[in-house]
Amino acid sequence: MTVEIAHYPGARITSGPQAWQVLQREADGCASLALAGTWAGDGPSTVEVRVARVTDGAPVAGCDWQDAEMLPDNTWRATLRVPTGGLYRVETRVRLHGMEWRNTGDKIWHIAVGDVWVIAGQSNAAGYGHGPVHDPPVLGVSLCGGDELWRLATHPIFDPTNTRHPANRDSGWVDVSPWLAFARGILTDTGVPVGLIPTALGGSPMDAWDPGNENPYLYENMLAHIAAAGGRVAGMVWYQGESDCAPALIPTYQTRFTRMVEDFRARFGAGLPVLTAQLNRHYFESNTESDTTWSQMRDVQRRIAQEVPGVAVIPTLDLPLSDGIHTSAAGNVILGERFALAARELAYGQDVPGHAADARGAVFHNAERTQIRVSFDHVVDHLICLAAHPTDLTVTDAAGDVPVTTAAVLGNDEVLIDLARPAQGATQVHHAYGTNPPTFLRDHLQRPPLGFYGLEVQG
Repeated sequence: MTVEIAHYPGARITSGPQAWQVLQREADGCASLALAGTWAGDGPSTVEVRVARVTDGAPVAGCDWQDAEMLPDNTWRATLRVPTGGLYRVETRVRLHGMEWRNTGDKIWHIAVGDVWVIAGQSNAAGYGHGPVHDPPVLGVSLCGGDELWRLATHPIFDPTNTRHPANRDSGWVDVSPWLAFARGILTDTGVPVGLIPTALGGSPMDAWDPGNENPYLYENMLAHIAAAGGRVAGMVWYQGESDCAPALIPTYQTRFTRMVEDFRARFGAGLPVLTAQLNRHYFESNTESDTTWSQMRDVQRRIAQEVPGVAVIPTLDLPLSDGIHTSAAGNVILGERFALAARELAYGQDVPGHAADARGAVFHNAERTQIRVSFDHVVDHLICLAAHPTDLTVTDAAGDVPVTTAAVLGNDEVLIDLARPAQGATQVHHAYGTNPPTFLRDHLQRPPLGFYGLEVQG
């Protein structure tokens, strides 16, 4: 026997969220769940809708069975305010007037209300990390892929299969990224489900993300992907800069990056958090120019976080690589956890040490100018050194490089540098200079201080 679906008793959902979708919550912690559909049955009827927990089927607070608005032509619509949490299921049924019996209808499974984060940048944002690592999926973390379909988030976060966004179709060997660990860290420590929107592209320059550029094709692609994922986000995670390590590009990087942040916030919400990664190192052949530009870029990234409210920068310099330039799978899990810690402080207001140690200043420690004292902010407990003497810090003056004979942690948040000769004229200290610098300084969360370049020594 053939049954005409249009006449099958019950309610159908023709408009609503996708399965696995994370709905961006609003300031009151709730999201509007808009539904519409059709119904079939004999005689006067009412469609009822509710949201229930997947785990035990109990109704979500404020979202038990409610009458939908019945419209002509056997259509209906309803909007529910759903609180933060999940996983939830949306249920429908039809109540035949004068009868106790209800006819069940369509359902939408595994939705959540939480925070949606967009992922942007180049290959280390896309996730080229390889190697064995335990970073499993977790219920409560979903992603909206390039195919514009929501699903449980698993590696690789960036999957070009059936993408509707060819602008960021990555042809590299995309594998493990930091973002599953990032999202899991937020979910575990705040209880807020997380949705991810992957829009990064390996090798992409800042100009492709700068809305002030004549062709910001990746920024426009990001906007389109956000629209397809629901149109609202809680913030951005960003890892980019390798492609802009050039003398002609570094002087304008902060301006271009800040313009992107300002446009992003104008569209999606004032003050939305933007979490960034400072450049890791690379193992390729280096020279004076590349050593300098990579150091300068790290310093620009550090200063952006100091000068642009709501921007954080996360250290990477101790993380292992799985090839010449990409953070490994294990390193990306650590990086994601650091991003989550920064998010918990910046975006979720938790009292946690999300900031990495950052240089506060440098002064000459003696009149002979043979000792320099470098002090740091945001030190967790006290600085420690993994070697007898840290070689992370280098010094230059009017005469060129100044050899460092020894360096040692002084107190909780300072490092004392001994020089082989008196410094001459204007003197600068650099931390983690070069494309592949040593990193021996750590805080008590085993994070290195942020790299810096050209810190003027006072006194």
